[in-house]
Amino acid sequence: MLKIIRLNEIKNNYYKEKNIVVIGFFDGVHKGHENIIKKCVEKAMLSGKRSIALTFDRPPKNIITGRKEKKLIISFKEKIKIISSLGIKQIVSVSFDKYFANLTPRQFCEDIIINKLNAAEVFVGENFKFGKDASGDTDFLNEYFLNSVVKINIINLLKIKGQIVSSTEIRRFYEKGDIDNIKLFMGRYPSISGKVVRGFNRGSRIGFPTANIELDENYMIPKKGVYFAKINIQGYNTIFPSVVNIGNNPTFGIRKILLEAHIIEFKEEIYNRLINVELIKFHRQELKFQDESKLIKQINSDIKEGIEFFKVKNYNDIEDDK
Repeated sequence: MLKIIRLNEIKNNYYKEKNIVVIGFFDGVHKGHENIIKKCVEKAMLSGKRSIALTFDRPPKNIITGRKEKKLIISFKEKIKIISSLGIKQIVSVSFDKYFANLTPRQFCEDIIINKLNAAEVFVGENFKFGKDASGDTDFLNEYFLNSVVKINIINLLKIKGQIVSSTEIRRFYEKGDIDNIKLFMGRYPSISGKVVRGFNRGSRIGFPTANIELDENYMIPKKGVYFAKINIQGYNTIFPSVVNIGNNPTFGIRKILLEAHIIEFKEEIYNRLINVELIKFHRQELKFQDESKLIKQINSDIKEGIEFFKVKNYNDIEDDK
């Protein structure tokens, strides 16, 4: 079973045996991150040592600048779940604060890598930065541990179709609603989870009931518009096809951004249930309609096209395609 330990709970010499360590923020745990983590896991298995991932609970840049400059791609809980699925045995969680941000590169190497983690080997990506003002890099690591028993493994950044896989690039795909490239870079469809809340019942009133989730703007929200999606509902064993709108519902003048999911051929009440929405395809831009009749006509068209989409793209294949 995966063990999660907070860095501030680890005293010097906590680990009596040597460990194989991978370090990174890993937002999104995309294919590039997976590549680095898997190399750490493989080396740990070959050497009979424990694999440890050192990661952060929030974006370091936001703490350093004091502003929410970088929105998260996935939650810390989801990140831990995905890293665990890759075979890591332990995760050391860092609450990135001012103290940690002020560690010099030398202090990071001595206090964290050697004294706390007791690392035999360290795996990082070639663009890895650390220490105060991000003044430490892979050159510093190689130089610092040149005559040490600690081995540093610098992993080249992964490229797909000639493009470097990065969290920054994935954020751009979110802004464009580019589901195909999000899937390509992350290895899975973008998903949004939350508790179904009561809306204004406008959908039900015009004949299209929706399951609504309030979106957290600390996280990346895909481009406003209509998507085809699959939905998992707490307490149900079936995956449901749906047509999802992400936006402010401009026809009714709503300002708060919402996810509104019309679950195809589903009539049950699911208020307060947790749902997970996987976006499969961007269908169209968000539109403002002059009156309800035009909106109803468009929604009917969206649902019809959604049904056809899931018929053509074998739904079972979508379930397995992660």
